[in-house]
Amino acid sequence: MNLIEVLTGSVVFAASAGSSLQLWGLAAAAAVAEQRQQERMEQAEVALLRAETSLRSLAPSAGDCTAATTQLLQALAAQPLAPGLDRQLEVSASGDGVVLRLAVAGEAETRQRLYVPAVLGLCAGAQGGGGGTV
Repeated sequence: MNLIEVLTGSVVFAASAGSSLQLWGLAAAAAVAEQRQQERMEQAEVALLRAETSLRSLAPSAGDCTAATTQLLQALAAQPLAPGLDRQLEVSASGDGVVLRLAVAGEAETRQRLYVPAVLGLCAGAQGGGGGTV
C-alpha cells in the first residue's frame, strides 16, 4: 500500500465516522425531545386530576350556582401549572360551569374538562359525579 491509498482510506474512514456520529447525535436528540413531550403530556393529566381533586374538596356555597362557578374559576386559576403547559379558563356556553383547557407545548390538541358546580355538590342542583370531558 502506498501513501496515497492510506491517506484516501483515512479520509473515507474519518468522513464515514463523522457522519455516523452525527446520525447518532440526531437520533439521541429526537429521543430526548420525545421523552420531554411525553412528560409534558403526563403533567397535563396530573394537572387535570389535581384540579378535580381540589374542586371536590371545596366547601359548598349557599345554593347559588353563579357564586359557585366563580369559586371554581378562582380555585382553578390558583392551581400551580407545570412548565410547558398553558391554561385557559372560561365559563361554559350554558353558564353553568367552567371549562378548563390545558395546551401542551408542541401538541395541536388541547386537554379540556367541564366542571359543573351542581354536579360537584357545590350548589343546589343535581348531585353526584365530577368533571366531565367536553
